Amino acid sequence: MGWCAKGVVYAVAGILVLSVAARASGWSDPPVSGQQEASPTGAIKTVASTSGGTFLLLLLALGMTLYAGWRLVSAFLPGGTDAEAIVHRVGYVVSAIAYIAFAVSAVALARDSSVDPDGNRKVTDISASVMSHTAGRLVIGIIGVIVIGAGLYRAKKGLTLDVNDELNLAGFSRARLLWTKRIGAAGEIGRGIGFGLVGFFLVRSAITYVASEATGLDGALRRVAGESWGVFVVGVVGVGFVAYGVFCLLTFTRRRLEAP
Repeated sequence: MGWCAKGVVYAVAGILVLSVAARASGWSDPPVSGQQEASPTGAIKTVASTSGGTFLLLLLALGMTLYAGWRLVSAFLPGGTDAEAIVHRVGYVVSAIAYIAFAVSAVALARDSSVDPDGNRKVTDISASVMSHTAGRLVIGIIGVIVIGAGLYRAKKGLTLDVNDELNLAGFSRARLLWTKRIGAAGEIGRGIGFGLVGFFLVRSAITYVASEATGLDGALRRVAGESWGVFVVGVVGVGFVAYGVFCLLTFTRRRLEAP
């Protein structure tokens, strides 16, 4: 259920990202600004605006909470203790925290539709708070580098078709296995680029000492979309997010706990 909820969030977020690319390319007006935040938070807000949104939000919140639980269990399973395993464990904990935050946003929207969680503002405010302290710029810069590293790692997994983690695909035909891996690979590449963009703006915020340079996924994509080459990049991220959502939906019954 957790992986299914994650798939829904990514698929909807991908559609929102593609709408940013469409507007930036001139297919619709206004050219860059969209009506909804192109991010997982925006996906949650989009679900809230649909018929039966409250019920769907609660289902999503439950699913994302379960996914966070899955990640925490994965992080503390007995297993490897080398540097790579530790990095994976830390990543699982960070993922759990992020999805708990998404779940809280979903519940808040279900209780009060006037609530408007803003992923971009959260990142900017946190960056401003951190940089107000000694060595805050260094901390934001390090976080940015780590996020870029995570993006490169995800992109590498996509380029090498290394998407079988925590999956038992026994019984898949050769053709089904190949296409499942290709869809997952497209998703990882899109996610990698998205992470990389967020990390880039965090690093730039630290270098320039301007907290407003730090932004969430939506803000990063909209800034890139304003460049002549940016529409293609945003389009790749959008397709990748949709692909990753579909990948999660195709494989959520095949997920297996694996120790790092």
